[in-house]
Amino acid sequence: MKNRSYKSQSNNQNSFMPEYMGMNGCIATHSNLSAQSAFMIINNDGGNAFDAAAGAMLVEALVNPQMFGLGGESIMILKPHNKDVIVLNGNTKSPKNFNFINLLMQGYREVPDSGVHSSGVPGVFSSIIKLLKFHGKLNFREISKYAYEYAKNGFPIHPGLIYQERSGLKDLEKRIKSEFINTKNLYLLNGKIPQPYSIQKNKKFADFLDFINNYERNLNLKKSDVFDKLHDCFYKGDVANTIIKHSKEKNGFLEKSDFENFSSYFEKPVSKKFGNHTIYKTDTWGQGVTSLMIMAMAQSKNIHSLDSEKNIHQFIEILKLVFADREMYFSGNPKNKVKALDLIKNSYLNNRLKLIKDKASDILIPGDPLNNKSILPISNELKPWGAGTVHIDIIDKEGNAISCTPSGGWLKANDVIKDLGFPLNNRLMTFYMSKPEHINFALPEAQPRTTLSPTLCLNNKDKEILVCGTMGGDAQDQWQSQFLMNYIFNKQSLTDSLNMPRISSEHFPAYFHPHDGNNKQVLLEERLKDFIKPLKKRGHRAISTTDWSEGFLLCARKKNKIFDAYADIRSYKSQIFQAQALAW
Repeated sequence: MKNRSYKSQSNNQNSFMPEYMGMNGCIATHSNLSAQSAFMIINNDGGNAFDAAAGAMLVEALVNPQMFGLGGESIMILKPHNKDVIVLNGNTKSPKNFNFINLLMQGYREVPDSGVHSSGVPGVFSSIIKLLKFHGKLNFREISKYAYEYAKNGFPIHPGLIYQERSGLKDLEKRIKSEFINTKNLYLLNGKIPQPYSIQKNKKFADFLDFINNYERNLNLKKSDVFDKLHDCFYKGDVANTIIKHSKEKNGFLEKSDFENFSSYFEKPVSKKFGNHTIYKTDTWGQGVTSLMIMAMAQSKNIHSLDSEKNIHQFIEILKLVFADREMYFSGNPKNKVKALDLIKNSYLNNRLKLIKDKASDILIPGDPLNNKSILPISNELKPWGAGTVHIDIIDKEGNAISCTPSGGWLKANDVIKDLGFPLNNRLMTFYMSKPEHINFALPEAQPRTTLSPTLCLNNKDKEILVCGTMGGDAQDQWQSQFLMNYIFNKQSLTDSLNMPRISSEHFPAYFHPHDGNNKQVLLEERLKDFIKPLKKRGHRAISTTDWSEGFLLCARKKNKIFDAYADIRSYKSQIFQAQALAW
C-alpha cells in the first residue's frame, strides 16, 4: 500500500532555509525589518542598492542595538555598476587627547572595554552621508523614513535583544540598573527587562532623525552641497555638541575639534585571485586580509573543505600563522611598514606553511614578510609583542552591489546618550597600553584596528558578483574563509557552503579587551565531534560546541541574470538575529 508522504526520499542534505531567487535584485540583512525597508527603498522609492543599504543601516541600529548603534562604525565594500570596486572606510578615530598618559591618569593600565574613555568619533553617519552623496539616488529623508517610523511608533523586540549572551538586556541588567541610567530608562519597563515580542519605541532616536530631516528640507542646494551640509550638521553642530557634553560629563576625551576634523573616506580595496574568482577585502586596519591569507594557504595545502581530521588540523595551524601576523602587523597606524601586499604574497605564505607540523603548535609565530622569511627574528626592529556586529548585502537590477558591516555603539559599550537615543562606541579598546613597542599602542587621532570584514567577490567569466559577511569579532574571517573555501575550492552550492559545519580557533590574542587568547583551543560544531579525539591526540584543546552556532553569514549573489540571497540558519537557531534574505 502506497503511503501519502509528500517526500519519501531522504532530505538530510537539504537546507533548513530556502534559496530565495529572483530576476530583479536581492537583499540579505540581520533583521527582517531592515531587509523589508531596503526592498521598499529600491522598489517603492526608486532608490538603488546604496540608498537601500543606508536605510537598512538606520533600521539595524534601531532594532539590533545589542549589536550595533549609530555611535559605532560602518565599513563597506561596494561596486557601482560599470565601475571599479571601492572601500568606504567609516571606521572611528581616536580623540586628540587619547594617549597613554591621559589614560594612566584616569586609573587605567589597559584601555577599558567600555565607557567614554574607549570611545572615538562615531563613523556611521559620516559613512551613510558619503555613500548617499557619491553613489545614491535619494535624499536622506527618503532613506530614513522607515527607521523614523519604527523609532516613533515602535517595533517588536526579538529574543536576541534580550537574551544574546554578554550583549543582551538580560546579561547587562545589573550594569544597566547601576551605571547606564539612560539605557535603563529607554529599554527597561518599570525597572524590568521587557518580554520578547513586546513593542519598543525610541522617541529620541526618532527626534534625531526628524532633526536631520528638517534641516535637509530647508536646504535649497545641489545634491552634493546638501550632503556636505548634513555632514556638518552632525559633526559641526548640535549633534556633536550633545555627544561632547555627554562625554565630558563622564570625564571623556572627545572635543569639538575631534568632530570637526572627522570624515569617512573612500580607498582602494585589497584583492587576491582564486581561479576565476577575485576576492576584495579592506586594508590591514581591518582584518579582511586574513581571509585572503587563509584561503591562499589552504589552496596550497589542497584543503577544499573541513571534511577530514588532517584538513581540520592543518587549517587550525594555518589560522595560528595568519593570526600571529594579524597581531603583529595589522593596524590603522599610518607608520605601519608592513603592507597588505607583503602579507598576501604566495612566496611568503608558502614559506610560512613549512612551519606546520603533525602536532599542534602551542605558540604564536609571526613571520617576516618584508624579507620573505617564515619567522620574524627577535632582533628585528619590528619588535614582537610581549563581539557584536550586523551585516547587510544588497545587489540591485542595475548591478550595483554593496557588502556592509556596521558595528560598535552597542548597548554594552556605553550608556545611551539621553537626547539622541544611542550610545557611543568602545572600539578604542583594540589599542594597547601595556605594550609600548606594539604597532597598536594607544595613539591620538588614529584609527583603531577593527575586526569588521565585509567581502565582495567577482567572477567575470561566469558574470557573477557575490557579497557576503557576518558578525563575530575575531572569528569573522575564520567563518567567511570556510564558507568561501567550500564554495570556490570545493564547488559546493551556496546553501551547502553555508550549512557545512564550522570551527573557530581561539589560540591567538583577541582584538577585544581583555586580549588574552586560549592556548591551542579550538571549537568544533557538534557535527564534527568525531574529530575531537584525534585532534586531541595531535595536541589541540578541541571542544565540541553547540551545533549551528559558529558563524552568522549573509550573502547575496547575481550570476548571469539570476539574483539569489541567503541568511545563515545559525542566526535563527542561536536566537541572535531575525535575519532575512529576499530576492524578487
